[in-house]
Amino acid sequence: MDSLILVSEVASKDFLKVSKNESLISLVKEMRKKSTDRAVIYRDEVPEGIVTKKDIITKVAMSKTKRYPVSVLHVSSVMSYPLITVKRDMPLSKAARIMIDKNISSLPVKDEDIVIALLTKWDIAKALIKSPTPLSQIMTRNVVTIRDTDSILTARKLMIEEGFSSLPVLNSEGKLVGIVTLDEIVDTLVDLMEFVSDSGSKSSLKNITVRDCMRPVVPVLATEDALGTAAALMLDKRIRAVLLVDPERALQGIATLTDLTRYVASTYV
Repeated sequence: MDSLILVSEVASKDFLKVSKNESLISLVKEMRKKSTDRAVIYRDEVPEGIVTKKDIITKVAMSKTKRYPVSVLHVSSVMSYPLITVKRDMPLSKAARIMIDKNISSLPVKDEDIVIALLTKWDIAKALIKSPTPLSQIMTRNVVTIRDTDSILTARKLMIEEGFSSLPVLNSEGKLVGIVTLDEIVDTLVDLMEFVSDSGSKSSLKNITVRDCMRPVVPVLATEDALGTAAALMLDKRIRAVLLVDPERALQGIATLTDLTRYVASTYV
């Protein structure tokens, strides 16, 4: 990757903006419509915070919001604030370092005092599609997996407690059969809580297994494949991780958007 790339060269100028008073369910529907996983939250014309799908699965499970049904929650109850912003002329590697250090996945980009774009880990992946670096140098080797028969609530708990966004799915024989990401968790959670009574939604969630919502077609590569190939595959399939397997399809590791961001951050001096 060119170490001189600036934030403004890859950040998304077309990003979702919503009012802090919008309902959480409406926000999730808007995310689906726009094929995005986050939104910058505004009060009048002033950006105040940000909401990602990880914020949704994390904060909906917190005691403060558990007292209220999801159907009545507003965006303001789950948004992260205050905003951490970057200048448009900041090196991309420095912005990636901020993401890793602050444990965040996006940064509003400012030109003077106006937010003009949003930099996400997806944008960082775009900057890496020509990288020849072997995936073996950046992948996560100790992969946490989940069973296809586990409850979706188990998957959500793992994601919240361990900070994961993607979990490889194994069957009872230990074979790789899919992947579940926070996108599927959020969609299932909100859909159910919108159409099932609040009193019955939790018990209904317990009956939904990972198999019911996982992606059964799993993007896989080999550890010797290029980082750029993984980045292109993530962008093409709109998936947060690529699984790395041996010729027998045994799981060897995982390369995630965070792994890609960490790689870019490591180039900042």
